[in-house]
Amino acid sequence: MSDKNASSFVPSFVPPLKVSMIVIGDEILNGRTADLNGSWLSKYLFIKGLEFKALRFIHDDIDEINHALSASMNESDIVITSGGIGPTIDDKTKNTLANFFQKKIIERIDVADIVTNNYAQFGRSWTPEQNRYHFFPEDFMATNNPRGLAPGIVYFEETKKKLVMAGPGVPREFTEIVEKEFYPLIQKYFANRFQENYQTVIRTMGVSEEKIFFELCPTLWSDLEKFGKVSSLPQTIGIDIVISYHGNLLEHEKAEGEIKKIIQNSALANHVWQYGNRAVNEMVLDLAIFKKRTFSFAESCTGGLVASKITDLSGSSSVFMGGFVTYANEAKINLLGVKPSTLENFGAVSIEVATEMAIGALLKFKTDYAISISGIAGPTGGTLDRPVGTVVIGFATKNKSGARKFLFPGDRIRRKERFSEMALLTLLKLMNEEI
Repeated sequence: MSDKNASSFVPSFVPPLKVSMIVIGDEILNGRTADLNGSWLSKYLFIKGLEFKALRFIHDDIDEINHALSASMNESDIVITSGGIGPTIDDKTKNTLANFFQKKIIERIDVADIVTNNYAQFGRSWTPEQNRYHFFPEDFMATNNPRGLAPGIVYFEETKKKLVMAGPGVPREFTEIVEKEFYPLIQKYFANRFQENYQTVIRTMGVSEEKIFFELCPTLWSDLEKFGKVSSLPQTIGIDIVISYHGNLLEHEKAEGEIKKIIQNSALANHVWQYGNRAVNEMVLDLAIFKKRTFSFAESCTGGLVASKITDLSGSSSVFMGGFVTYANEAKINLLGVKPSTLENFGAVSIEVATEMAIGALLKFKTDYAISISGIAGPTGGTLDRPVGTVVIGFATKNKSGARKFLFPGDRIRRKERFSEMALLTLLKLMNEEI
């Protein structure tokens, strides 16, 4: 793409707001509980166009909280904490924040109202004597907790223009309070620095970062940088290339159109399976419902994982008729009608067996499509011609059947994820090819 074409869209640049996070909890640092909030927040902030500057894990300790607050405020515009806002004696965040900003803890009627409403959403009545939720720092803001009881804690430091927000440690509560309470406050307090962030996401499969940027498309990164910040993000079965930029909706649509032209005219085009950021199971389900097509699965090495990814979604019962988990060869023969001679001559992980598995599922469930999966998840079971990580994805429709072999890296769990994603992508491709 020439500079002349690229200049048709000039992204506006405003330095992104910086966010630091503090995860508070002894249970995180002693390994009893895994932190999910930091991982979720990093993805959320990336989508929103905010810069995740730092993530700190600390104990429920006053000195550690104070030290982390000082460091975080020095480096970022916004500080978000998770954990330590509950009613027990080891929840020190609220009092520490009050002391840090030299504010008194006082009894507040407005906070009591919020706590009452938090309890009411679970059909419970709040008894003030049982906790001190309504004793709250003066000049701080309390927010609703859409999925919990403890109110969120917010303070905007006017002099330095710093926003501090403390949320719960429970992941389902934290994500809801960030999305519904904290993010609107970020927009409010930093309105003069806030611009709509847009992203164009290019999802690829079957190709590595090195191959994309050093072999297939050596100038791709610099071509895309003319539109905004470029990120390359490894995913389960491929690489997501993300271009982030500020602007209005019209500018976004124009930029995305030009970016797609660059990709479609490149050697990467055949590896792209989506322009967007939707999960493949959602795309499969929506397309099947739209086309009024049914499907079924015959799984071996994935042990029902592909069916699980579909049944995770509401509405799947209208198009997903069922699946077989045929782990043993006897199950493949008895449930799917795979010929013993096929297994003997070609082995369970073969084009021939995977094809017969798919045909068997199609006939048993009387569906429009059937997908089969047979592979070696490891770490044992591999051979010279079928190494660990080999998987064969079979397919069958009323008019055609077949299978394709793949080889994926990773440990056993990671491979199963990759096998299942490839199976769903195979089904998606089948439906998209339908006339």
